[in-house]
Amino acid sequence: MKTLDEFKQFEIPLTYQPAPRINRTHIGLVQLSTDHSLEMDWAKLLGTQAAVFSSRVYYSSEMTPEALDNIANGIGEASDLIAYGLPMDVMAFGCTSATIIIGEERVGQLLTQNRGNIPTTNPWTAAKAAFKRLGAKKIAVFSPYPTDVNFPLYQQLTEAGFDVVRLGSLGIERDTDITTVSRESMLEALENMLPDCDADLVFMSCTNLRVLDHIKEIEDRFGIPVVCSNSAMFWHAMHLSGNIASCPGFGRLLNLDESPYPTFEQSKDGEGEGIEAAM
Repeated sequence: MKTLDEFKQFEIPLTYQPAPRINRTHIGLVQLSTDHSLEMDWAKLLGTQAAVFSSRVYYSSEMTPEALDNIANGIGEASDLIAYGLPMDVMAFGCTSATIIIGEERVGQLLTQNRGNIPTTNPWTAAKAAFKRLGAKKIAVFSPYPTDVNFPLYQQLTEAGFDVVRLGSLGIERDTDITTVSRESMLEALENMLPDCDADLVFMSCTNLRVLDHIKEIEDRFGIPVVCSNSAMFWHAMHLSGNIASCPGFGRLLNLDESPYPTFEQSKDGEGEGIEAAM
């Protein structure tokens, strides 16, 4: 057994050259403690185009405006825990309804309070940007939320200039129950909602809703673009970093033949009209 001094003589000093950061879009993601779906959905979308570094914020699971607003208390701390020392290209917050209640600007501030001046997204901001990108004015909304959450959703869509032509609600009162909604239930609900409603697009809200795998089937069946919270936020995160999201098999939004939007820096400097400028 060697002493410390003897070990220092035994140990061989080595050197290294630092390698650059992995060449992928780096997304920092704050998701809810109750979310069972977002992580699994994004794992299907990432490929080699992006890397996600995440943490979670406590949520009681109660679908009330008060409980959703309380989530704001933990967003900043959760953001600080993400991959300390690794620069992110964009920060994301994974809750549609909480962003509606807390407010998009405040969510963005909490995400980046110690992250520097980088772009942020969330499912609500991303969805509205996606509607505009797809040229949709008349929106049909499939919502799992109760009325107290649906009403501000409706108000904010209307204030943003969209025409909510139909809003169907499951009225679920706990977030953890939203992830149990079956494919068959979603298709049956859409059969009741979509005929004769003249919608340009259907928005299926909530990161916990397991709809990503069924988007193409729904689009083919009803002949209408489908945007869900998880597809919209991934698309938006990629575009905010100046990249194109390419995810074959997951609906029109994630397979658009397009050039990237101007980067966050270009949009700030007024050299182009980025997606955030369109909001």
